[in-house]
Amino acid sequence: MENISQFLDHIQKDNTALIVRRNGQPPEWSDAKWHQGVYARNPELYALLALVEKVQPWQQVRILLQLLQASRAGMEGDRRRLHDRVVAVLLAILPGDRVLTVFLALRRLRANHKHTTRAIVNYILNHPYLEDLVSCRSPAVVDSLEHALGLNVARACAKMLAEPKTEATQIYLRRHLLRFARDGEWVKLNFPRLYDRGTSQTGNGNYQLIHTQYAEKLSGQELRPKTVTATNRGDISATLIHLYRGGKSAELEQAVRNYVAEAAGQLPRFSGKMALILDVSASTRSYGEREFCTLSQSVALQLILEQCCQQLQVYIVGGSGFPPMPTGPTDLALALLDAIEKQPDLVAIVSDGYENYYPGDLERVVAALPGCGVETPILFCHSQFTPSDDLSLRSPASNLPQLEFWHQADFESLLLSMFSRVDRPFAIANLQEFLLQKLDRVEKELTPWTALN
Repeated sequence: MENISQFLDHIQKDNTALIVRRNGQPPEWSDAKWHQGVYARNPELYALLALVEKVQPWQQVRILLQLLQASRAGMEGDRRRLHDRVVAVLLAILPGDRVLTVFLALRRLRANHKHTTRAIVNYILNHPYLEDLVSCRSPAVVDSLEHALGLNVARACAKMLAEPKTEATQIYLRRHLLRFARDGEWVKLNFPRLYDRGTSQTGNGNYQLIHTQYAEKLSGQELRPKTVTATNRGDISATLIHLYRGGKSAELEQAVRNYVAEAAGQLPRFSGKMALILDVSASTRSYGEREFCTLSQSVALQLILEQCCQQLQVYIVGGSGFPPMPTGPTDLALALLDAIEKQPDLVAIVSDGYENYYPGDLERVVAALPGCGVETPILFCHSQFTPSDDLSLRSPASNLPQLEFWHQADFESLLLSMFSRVDRPFAIANLQEFLLQKLDRVEKELTPWTALN
């Protein structure tokens, strides 16, 4: 898919707010055409990209808006259900105020498809803190419901709920309002308050907190420690540290294999040819509390890729054995030329970033490759000890895309960034298949209350 890797980079880095002003104009989002273009080319993959771990919250807002504003005319049932599932997850993990911003944006865009109506009304009427939401954000809730249901229908329902019930009004309410509600009695109590001008605001803003329990699980931030040590950066690297510092152990080696198999089972797959250039030179040993730490994470990535890639060729620069002991200089350029000769679909250079054989050689070789007809995507992957490492002196090829990782939990987004660089149908299929599997896991973990009736 054209520009999928650039789009993925964009939504992982850009967190510019989507603006809905009070002047009646359409919402303001400078990357609207980009979102709409990716959606038009592959609606399923576009929706699933919202589940990528490092996607910024405001980009998830944009994806929700795009999914709700787009027509589904002629769309197959499986794709409709997929979009409904992603919409339910996004409604659960996004803050309530941002969800209301999307609903108001849909009103400005006059998007009133059936799936749009269902999503808006389902979210509001079944909100766990409906009373608080109505109290704190009454004007926005009224505007959203009147857009979704129709102004006359919404006001008629509020009037009927405030007056004595008749059989005719009961039928009308069930047809136009209560069919969306899981707790009809609770809706009957709170819906008329939207139009009661005398009702004072008594809410405490709890409606803004309901999303946090879902968002934290999806982000994976709870897996990363605030204080970094040699052995709390993931089970694989921690076990490798023990092997490096304590010597050979059959039990530890088996533990490494078990941890790798467990982690790889939930990571993306790549069915093409990949070359991995692994830096095991003397500099990767490091010293002090960081001794072997960046190297152990690099080796952990190698072991994961061996499980996730059908055709992986590893080029080790420096040491050997298992785990490989660091030794010798860093000649990444020669290893790159060897790798390119095999015509892989993707090349990843994994290193601590110190090039001490012919400084600048890697950058010059990379610059010369396009002139030789080489168009293979090449990535430089920095192995770090913490996410705040200073890389200013550790970038031997500024003309290569740079990726960083320091914790085992980074492997998912790292592999997605790697594999998305390959503009081939099999790579897009691999990416989509993984994200579908992730959606299944996310739904089991989150059980979002926003799932459509």
